[in-house]
This record gives sequence, structure tokens and C-alpha cells, in this order.
Amino acid sequence: MIEVLRVVGAFGIGGCLRVALLSDNLTSYRKIYDKNSLEFPFRLLRFMGKSKAIISMDGITDRTAAESLKNEYFYVQRCDLPSIAENEFYICDLVGKDVIVEDSDIKCKIVGAQNFGAGDLLEISHDGGSFFVPFAQENFPNSKGEILITRKAFEGFKN
Repeated sequence: MIEVLRVVGAFGIGGCLRVALLSDNLTSYRKIYDKNSLEFPFRLLRFMGKSKAIISMDGITDRTAAESLKNEYFYVQRCDLPSIAENEFYICDLVGKDVIVEDSDIKCKIVGAQNFGAGDLLEISHDGGSFFVPFAQENFPNSKGEILITRKAFEGFKN
């Protein structure tokens, strides 16, 4: 199960929900699941900027019911994710993977990912500490079967 949204509050009196989006393709899904794997069909009503939306969920018909879901996370099943092209990744698939520093024998690990609004950042762990590197082509060149980080990015962001 992969997190796709978090309820931030109610919207109006009819049970609509204000949600924070943890996925950029919410329109691809027709059903989401709670932490207990219960299915919740939903409808996207409108986007409120890039990272928030208003949705309605089957069975949530009034403000009180909507407010009871505040801070709840909802998920999609891995098999419901759209196919991706070669050299594209789902961030959730990268966390836990080893990273090799280009032209060296230094190994690191991807331990997390964040997006504060300016793009995805991968959290790289090395020598007991961690640092963030923008997940971009110039920092992570294409490789066959391995995840490479450029030496320049490793040294520049590590310090």
C-alpha cells in the first residue's frame, strides 16, 4: 500500500474533504484504502493548488463524518499504480536502495524522500549521517541496474 493523500479537514457541510496530496496523479485512481485496507471509492471535486484538493468519499455524507477523518492517510494498492517508462521511478521503490558514487567504491543508501515544493529530494545515508540531494538527471545519471550519484553531487551535498 502506498500513501496518496492525507485528510486535512472538512470542506462545507455535505461531507467533502480537504486533502493534502502525496501523489501527482490522483486522477488515475478510482478507489483508495484506509490503514485497515477498507476500500473507499472517491471523486475528485477540484484541485486547490498543486498539493491540495477537495474530494468526496462514498459513505461520508456530513461534516461530522468528514471531520472524524482529519489526519487519516489513504492509500492505493501497488498493483493500481500506472505503468511507468524506462528510467522513471516511483519514489517509494527507491527508498532502501543502495547508491554507488560514480567512479568510486563508496556505497550509500536511500533512506527517505521529501518534497518541500521545489522538487523531489532523496535522503542519502552515509557514514552514520544523512543528507538530501535533488533527484535530478544531473545528480543521478542513467545507469543499467544500479543507482549512481555523481561524485560532484555526493561531495557537494554531503557537506
